[in-house]
Amino acid sequence: MTAGSNVLEVSDLTVRFGPTVALRSISMTASMGAITGVLGANGAGKTTTLLGIISRVPRVSGRIVFDGRDVTSLSTPQLVAAGIALCPENRRLFPNMTIEDNLLLGAYATSRRTQRKRLADVYEQFDWVRDRRGELAGRLSGGQQQVVAIARALMSDPKLLLLDEPSSGLSPVAIAEIRGVLETVVSAGRSVVLVEQNIKLVQDLCEHAWVLAHGTVRDSGPVDELLAGASVTDAYLGGLDVIEGDSPDVSSGVDETPSERGENHA
Repeated sequence: MTAGSNVLEVSDLTVRFGPTVALRSISMTASMGAITGVLGANGAGKTTTLLGIISRVPRVSGRIVFDGRDVTSLSTPQLVAAGIALCPENRRLFPNMTIEDNLLLGAYATSRRTQRKRLADVYEQFDWVRDRRGELAGRLSGGQQQVVAIARALMSDPKLLLLDEPSSGLSPVAIAEIRGVLETVVSAGRSVVLVEQNIKLVQDLCEHAWVLAHGTVRDSGPVDELLAGASVTDAYLGGLDVIEGDSPDVSSGVDETPSERGENHA
């Protein structure tokens, strides 16, 4: 994927929860028509960055420019209407609702005609989702639920998809399926900001990434260059050196629950 102009520019984003500063002057960009990675250990501020972009947490300061437009003052529904969608961590489907009803929630603010058209588009992209649309979402495997969660986010017809830890708790086979889904999303002309702890997935999908630590940007650059340096290991493992020629293996945290991570707002 060749990076083009920036679809997203975040400048000096600061988020505070009471006396706690969760993000401190975060500045980052995401390229048009590409997947931009966001790396960092548990509690680094990755999820809060996504929530700050889409106005779901209290911003103290910062500027958000999306597709060339200053959208800092827009509410979450307005940002969704403008073309930004969030696919949250842990899927968050409604298990006692059908797959199709879960999908329709992604376009709840649109007309019935628009909903049906977008359903048709999603079903064309995901054959098995169409075939099983009447099943309860809670009966799906974790990987299948993640596909449905991404499809639900696509129901808002976003230009930019904010995707939080899609590989969390999934098997290697399911992660490979998610990788294919994201490649399809980008090939359709959309852009993605991918928050991940699975460095291999970021390396496979992203040319450029940002590394967060303690609510600040530690480093950024081409993924291969980041993995060849010490910043990724520092961010994940607290300053251990990277052996020259090796890439750190820091994907071990993907099976933790949100409460274990302490990353509901971080």
